[in-house]
Amino acid sequence: MTDRPAVTVEPPPDLAVMRETAAIALDEDTHPQDQVALAEMLRGHLHQLVPQLAELIPGRPTVVEQYCALACLGEARRKLSQEAAPGGEVAHARRLARVLVALATHWETLSQPPAAP
Repeated sequence: MTDRPAVTVEPPPDLAVMRETAAIALDEDTHPQDQVALAEMLRGHLHQLVPQLAELIPGRPTVVEQYCALACLGEARRKLSQEAAPGGEVAHARRLARVLVALATHWETLSQPPAAP
């Protein structure tokens, strides 16, 4: 049983596109030069998704799913504040991709209406 309130929010523009971008960044065969452009796309997706996910969490989290999403939001904000180290563009893009996938999953979890008892 969860005490999660039903929240109606506009869906993110396209979680499928966000996940597809992340998958390309995580693909071992993606060229390192492409990773720089992917990192910028991932940053854009994160800047869009972070505030939308934050809207799903009340001022004080009440369920485990909200606490987990809040921790992930903190991690996403930290990664957004970092720049890639010289030569570290690929690793940076992959870190952004992983946190984007996690945020998308949290958004889906928290945007669903609570299960009936």
